[in-house]
Amino acid sequence: MKKGFDISAWQEGPYGGPYFDLERFQQANAEGNEFVIIKLGESYQVDEFFSQHITAALMAGLEVGVYYFSHAYDEATAEREAEWVINTLQSYGYVDYHLKAGIWYDYEEHRQLRNYINAGVLTPQMMTNCISRFVNRLWGAGYSYVGVYSGYSLLWDETYAYSQMPSVPVWCAQYGSAQCDYPNAKIWQYTDSGLVAGLEVDCNIMY
Repeated sequence: MKKGFDISAWQEGPYGGPYFDLERFQQANAEGNEFVIIKLGESYQVDEFFSQHITAALMAGLEVGVYYFSHAYDEATAEREAEWVINTLQSYGYVDYHLKAGIWYDYEEHRQLRNYINAGVLTPQMMTNCISRFVNRLWGAGYSYVGVYSGYSLLWDETYAYSQMPSVPVWCAQYGSAQCDYPNAKIWQYTDSGLVAGLEVDCNIMY
């Protein structure tokens, strides 16, 4: 097992820059964290601190992964999001070698997604297809470690990820539990209020 954490531009310092710089990543490493997963983007926009975060994390010797926050409610949008991720990673020159902690499709619950589910507009099969389309497109582009992030309830109860996508790695958020209940999860996000280098972050265990 490996300890790690995930961050985005929410981790903003008092002067508008990222809290996590090289020194803090080095401190995180010294505390026993071996990986960090960094927000790449959302809505086809690069996260404000992505470049600074990933550069410093790699320099600090951490294994690095990235995630993209999805707003896909149909397969065509999932495909566009996948293309954007591919093009963005290529523009920065990041390949499998740099992304040892994976590329993650953040398909989590938010207000619009829940509204569509409750209205019957978005079905479990449609959500499963969106995730599958994204992951397969990234695999096709040569990225080997690509998976899906979401909360346990959404993944297990409201998609067919377990039965239809057994080869897709899962990063599962489940708080207040002694273990991750999603079978064979690759990463378990067990809290959103852990401390790393003195800062409150999401903390994870990679199996």
